[in-house]
Amino acid sequence: MGEPKIYSLDNIDLENDFFQLTNKYSNPFPISVYPKVIQEVAYEAHNKFQFSLDYLGATILAVISSAIGNSLKVEVKNGWNEKGNLFIVIVGRPGDSKSHALNFCFKPIHIKENLLFSEYSKLLVEYEDELKTDVKTNLRKPLLSKYLISDFTPEALILHHSNNKRGLYIYVDELNGWIKNFNRYNSSGEAETYLSLWSGTTISIDRASGKSLRIEDPFIGVIGSTQISVLKSFAKEGRSSNGFMDRLLFVYPDTQKTLKWNINKVDERILENYFSIISNLIETSIDQEEPLLISIEESAKKHLFDWQNNRPEDYLFEYERSIEIKLQQYVIRFALILQSIHDTANETSINKIEMFAIKGAIKLFHYFYNNAIKVRQETIKKAYLDTLTILQKTILKDLPDTFTTAEGLKIACKKINDKPRISQRQFKTYLTDIKLFKKIAHGKYEKLNL
Repeated sequence: MGEPKIYSLDNIDLENDFFQLTNKYSNPFPISVYPKVIQEVAYEAHNKFQFSLDYLGATILAVISSAIGNSLKVEVKNGWNEKGNLFIVIVGRPGDSKSHALNFCFKPIHIKENLLFSEYSKLLVEYEDELKTDVKTNLRKPLLSKYLISDFTPEALILHHSNNKRGLYIYVDELNGWIKNFNRYNSSGEAETYLSLWSGTTISIDRASGKSLRIEDPFIGVIGSTQISVLKSFAKEGRSSNGFMDRLLFVYPDTQKTLKWNINKVDERILENYFSIISNLIETSIDQEEPLLISIEESAKKHLFDWQNNRPEDYLFEYERSIEIKLQQYVIRFALILQSIHDTANETSINKIEMFAIKGAIKLFHYFYNNAIKVRQETIKKAYLDTLTILQKTILKDLPDTFTTAEGLKIACKKINDKPRISQRQFKTYLTDIKLFKKIAHGKYEKLNL
């Protein structure tokens, strides 16, 4: 007989199991998509500071994205390259420590920026001293290298980006202020500019001085927080229909517990590991002068394309389709981010997007999809009959004047070409439209005359 196997318990596996058993969240952030050294950081901050795992997990995505910048792209197929920039909105109540979670995760980026500012200040002093003695000095005025930008005009954003080709992240504590400023500086609509920046298409701006700025390969990400009560402002002024809302990744966990102060200290070893990994990722991206195109491993690509080809084609609500399309594109960005952090943590070079990264990215798709639907259901205005989609009108017509939930599900979810017209969840959402239906008893509804 051979030697008996010795099984060891993994702390992170235990953390995951404990979290699943003790937290009944309907849509928890899939923290397991990260390498265990990153999961360890998230659980440490969650346990010691009581920060939401959703806030931590999503913000770490943005940290990795910021560290990569424009240095890496996914070559999906010939002519289709995808960058890793994200537009993330952290949603919560006052006192949910949204800002504290952001600052905790972005600490490695803040440290890097402090070093860059010190270097810039030193070079600026040298330049100014030289200018005092020689007004025709050949020295060029130093430029400040940045990763994050918070207070800016649209022109300043493009100007800073032109000085930082690898890209920038808009880092704003309260994103509602960012939204309010959209039409403050010009009447053309700043939202359209961000649609282009999200897509990474060439952007230019004409300055009042007469000098034009042009960024051929922009990389702009967004990360910040907002309160639940102001979510509707994100959908105003056409932003719910022009594709802007669909590009936002909402982090909207179930109601959180009130945070309690404690004296628990974070394990410095865990923090140092996190800082080291993000720092290594930053240094690798700096060394990459031109964007490196990363292809998708063949079996992983087949898995991705099969998944996409089998996504639903008909939607009860038009906004579901819009969200779906943009989030499918995000899957590729997520995969690049996950592959990058796994390879950096394992001290290996990134060569291809592998299967684990694609599967993890699809988990993130479902997480952000559910949050997007949750946000839309809170922000949209209920529609009257003449504004319903064809599918909504058809189902409404098929339903009898009064019906039970079970009868309604059977009618609404009947199969067309071997596929249900809509899901049970979609129909139950439809029933909440108080302009169309009235609940007359437990599990029984009637159609309203419109």
